[in-house]
Amino acid sequence: MNLLYLTIIVPLFSFLVLVSLGRHIRSINVIIIGITTMLIIALITVFSCIDFSSNTVPDMTLVYTRPLWNWFSVGDFSVPISLTLDGLSLTFLALISFFGFWVYFFAACDLTSKKDIYTFYAYSNLLIASILTIILVNNLFVMLMGWEGLSISAYLLIGIYYKQPRNGYAAVRAFVIMHLTDIFLIIGIFLLYQTLETLNIRDVLTQAHDNLAVDSDIIFWITLMLFLGAMGKSALFPMHSWFAETTLAPMPAMALLQSSTVILAGVYLVLRLSDLFMMSSDVLAIIAMISSLTILFASTIALVQYDIKRIVTYINLTQISYLFYAFSTKSWSLSLNCLINYVVTSTLLILASSILIKKCQGERDISKLGGLIKTFPMLYAIFLLIMLSLSAMPWVSSSFYIKGDIILGLMTQDKLILGTIGLFGILLSSLGIWRLISMVFYRKQKQYDFTKTKWLSYLPIFILLIFTTALFIYFPLPTQGIIPIAELDTNGQLPFQLLLAAVTGLSFLIAYILYAHPNSEVQEILNTPMVKFLLRLCNSDWHYDYLLHTLFVKPYVYLAHFLKKDPLAFWDNWIMKGIKKVNAFTVDLENGQIRWYMVSMVIGSIFILMLLIFI
Repeated sequence: MNLLYLTIIVPLFSFLVLVSLGRHIRSINVIIIGITTMLIIALITVFSCIDFSSNTVPDMTLVYTRPLWNWFSVGDFSVPISLTLDGLSLTFLALISFFGFWVYFFAACDLTSKKDIYTFYAYSNLLIASILTIILVNNLFVMLMGWEGLSISAYLLIGIYYKQPRNGYAAVRAFVIMHLTDIFLIIGIFLLYQTLETLNIRDVLTQAHDNLAVDSDIIFWITLMLFLGAMGKSALFPMHSWFAETTLAPMPAMALLQSSTVILAGVYLVLRLSDLFMMSSDVLAIIAMISSLTILFASTIALVQYDIKRIVTYINLTQISYLFYAFSTKSWSLSLNCLINYVVTSTLLILASSILIKKCQGERDISKLGGLIKTFPMLYAIFLLIMLSLSAMPWVSSSFYIKGDIILGLMTQDKLILGTIGLFGILLSSLGIWRLISMVFYRKQKQYDFTKTKWLSYLPIFILLIFTTALFIYFPLPTQGIIPIAELDTNGQLPFQLLLAAVTGLSFLIAYILYAHPNSEVQEILNTPMVKFLLRLCNSDWHYDYLLHTLFVKPYVYLAHFLKKDPLAFWDNWIMKGIKKVNAFTVDLENGQIRWYMVSMVIGSIFILMLLIFI
């Protein structure tokens, strides 16, 4: 664990090398540099896991701290740079290194352009260095540096094809939205320091527990600001739009951004400060409501998309919400299992979609594809297994147990509406992936020229498919003493599992009726005014862009044009004009006529006399 700092230094150094010299290095050498970087991080992670397990004592919490240097000091405020490794950060380190390595490996098989290769590996190395900074430092101020690095990395990866105006705009939009939510995070950190006079994470949790009252106003505002900051990185509605912009990045970059880096930052922040969030029931209720909105929004949007990338993106966005559902029920350890399941499923879905798009020569419109089950049977089987995981296949997939326990936790806490929305989200997610499979692999086959892909592209997919099964349910994680462990109420678990199995079966039945064998009755239902209205609403992304433009963009542009005229200068000019007019009037009084002077003296004398009499 003494080499822990290399997990940040190595990708950062690799980023600098590739940015400076990448265009002059052969593509194969760039790939070797990129994969070697992740391999070094993975090896350090393995050695850290071995060292961590060998030094762990039962019923004790092992925390390894490596002080590096003191960044700066201002009066009593100092910012030390030190790395901390405990069970939670080790879990995230293992996730990032494992999935990051396989995404890097997949990129070596998927990317062909020399520029795409060196820019992807360069920017991804900065992304990895940033997320590892977040999970390994023990000071919230230093964490902000990694937080900023994530925003810059996402901007660079989304804007790889920056010469296309749409991509450049999307990168800027993602950058702006992330920074808007970063403001809330900074406010939360300021409130923490003002209240507790420390930014050391362990000291913050200890002092908050000892000195702050549960559900107090200050706890509410601190946790609310921190959650709003986490929302930006975890792409919850309405801060989700950067997540949709990742579809403009190459598929390996999309996999990193959506699955194993940026999303993890917001989740890690909430988990790391879970003791703080447990002190505010109101914020946990807000988390549950926003998660519900995200589930409804993303799952309905996915049903009407035709772009494979956007379908995958909105399905993944739906799955993220179950993580925060687990937070709202204080099921912190369960949320970690849900996180692992999400990372596995989302990475699989993106990589499989990448192979499909590449085989179809870049075609992403599912309405232009069809009948590929005979052409690509292996790819069909992969999508089918992913669908079973997303649909919470009863007693087979790990998501059946994890999502089931999350929704059961909501219902046992009398949050029936939220639990129902959770079940509805599973049904709609299943319909979304079924729609993709039926339109791409079923229907009448269309004449199309296909390209071959490297067989090595399938290797990461085959390895990750193992983790979608129930064999890895509730994988033991070394988080004892780090996050609160809540006992799950198993009363009524079997009846609820039967209900969840019925929901999954219902989704299969609806998908069969809608997509496999549509009939005239279904078409009549789809042509009703209410359904047409809902379809228009979903096709417009719930008019989200229109509302965003109306509420924020238009007022901002109006204000910018107003300020462009410099309204303060208008008042200065008005005063100057007034002085000039008074001066002109005064000059006109001096006209050289004696009668005018005599009249002026008489009027002035009368005015002074009246002042003396009446005042």
